[in-house]
Amino acid sequence: MKQKLSDYSFEVKKRNEQRIVSIIMLCLVIFFGITLVRSFLLFSVRQRSASMQPDMPKSAHVFFTPITGTISRGDVVLLRAREREKQTFFRAAADMIVRFFTAQQRSLARTESKMGASPQIRRIVALPGDTIYMRGYVLFVRPKGEQHFLTEFERTETPYNVNIVPAPSDWDNAIGVNGSFEQRTLKEDEYFVLADNRASAIDSRLWGAVLLHDIQAKGLAVYFPFSKMRLL
Repeated sequence: MKQKLSDYSFEVKKRNEQRIVSIIMLCLVIFFGITLVRSFLLFSVRQRSASMQPDMPKSAHVFFTPITGTISRGDVVLLRAREREKQTFFRAAADMIVRFFTAQQRSLARTESKMGASPQIRRIVALPGDTIYMRGYVLFVRPKGEQHFLTEFERTETPYNVNIVPAPSDWDNAIGVNGSFEQRTLKEDEYFVLADNRASAIDSRLWGAVLLHDIQAKGLAVYFPFSKMRLL
């Protein structure tokens, strides 16, 4: 029978055990370090729909930060799930481990079964106190205290593109999301968000305005695919 040196040497056996413990501790430090960074500094989100085309195509990877700071017109934000799945502590812990080792590509949370059950990426187009209306899928904004309406593109310092496909002349406007609505004024704690793909994605036109605590994180940059790499 082949024998190992560690079977006879206490020192060798002790060093092997210490090496195993060190490897485990290193893995734990890396795991919790990355978890802390994701929770308080930076994390990546994969865009799973075409709702933010053309600047953010389906399957794009985007860096977000939970440090939202000041919210401005044109900011891309990650909204919290509108219908959250209740999880036990152990399921939540297991989900965190699965997401860690799959680079956020897999999750134990069942978020695909219902609309609004997963976080959504949208763009801030109007701030608290703004008066807004929409024509031809373009938002017109009049900030509080001002007299004139300007388009959303004139009001923002962040340039962006939207995808507008006009509906057929015989299209029933009761179907899908409207491209026009009359004037409304946002309350002091409300933000109006829109998808860049205006004709085929849901947003504040259906949900209504969102509140500050609905905003989970602010987008920093699209880093993949490389052809769409850009700061947000």
